[in-house]
This record gives sequence, structure tokens and C-alpha cells, in this order.
Amino acid sequence: MENASKALIIAGAIMVSIMIISLGVYIFNNFGGAAKEGAIKKLTEQEIGAFNSRITPYLGQNIPGSEVNALIQYVISNDLNCVKSGETHKAIKITFPTSGLIEVKDDNVAGIDGIKRVDTSSGKYYIVNGEYDSNGLITTITVTPKP
Repeated sequence: MENASKALIIAGAIMVSIMIISLGVYIFNNFGGAAKEGAIKKLTEQEIGAFNSRITPYLGQNIPGSEVNALIQYVISNDLNCVKSGETHKAIKITFPTSGLIEVKDDNVAGIDGIKRVDTSSGKYYIVNGEYDSNGLITTITVTPKP
């Protein structure tokens, strides 16, 4: 009889231990997920600066077509990497408000509207402007042929 009561006490202690451990794991997962989400949404100033520094050399008033094409290729690569890694907040959209561009279809990249190159003939320059989100990250690039 004494052994049976001790066995029940031990079993009860094991059940309570399992419940406490389960509660700890549950709390850890909830708070760990919230911290991870916050880290994804809030990039540090250094990360934003590093991200933008790859694009800002291509922004300006007299950008040759070859540099615009290099920028377009970088954006395509960046957007594909963003889709693979799930960091869609780093995706960049390129807009071309006027014609004068060489169109090359690429169905794999949704944000580029199928355009991969601009005219690089002699004397062709472009105005390239960047738009920033509330965090200071470049999200949209506008390419306009210079008159």
C-alpha cells in the first residue's frame, strides 16, 4: 500500500513537471516569434544604408543606358532573392513612365513588367529617381529617358 501511494505521488510529480516544461516551451515559442518578426520589420540603420548603397550610385540626372541596364539586372536579382528568402519588404519596383526602352520579356519577374534593358546607343541618357519607404529603404525606382 505504501508503495502504491508513493508511485502515485511520483506519477503526479512527473505530470506536473511535464506541464511546466510544456508551458515554458509554449511561452518561449510565442515570444521568440514576436522578437523575430520585430527584427524582420525593423532593419537597422546600417542594414538600410548597406542596402541603399548598392542602388544610390545609379540614381541621378545623366545616367548612361549601360548603367541603367546594370541597375535593372541588380533589381531583378534582388527581387528573386527576396522571393526566395521571404524578405518581400526588400523588393524593389522599377517603373518606366515613357517609351524609348528596349523590351525583353521575362515572365519570371513580376515587378519589372517584362522590361530588362534600355536603349544604350550613343547619346542616350536617363533620369533615375528613387522613392523611399517610411524606414528609408529604397522601394521604387523610376527611369525616364532624358530629353
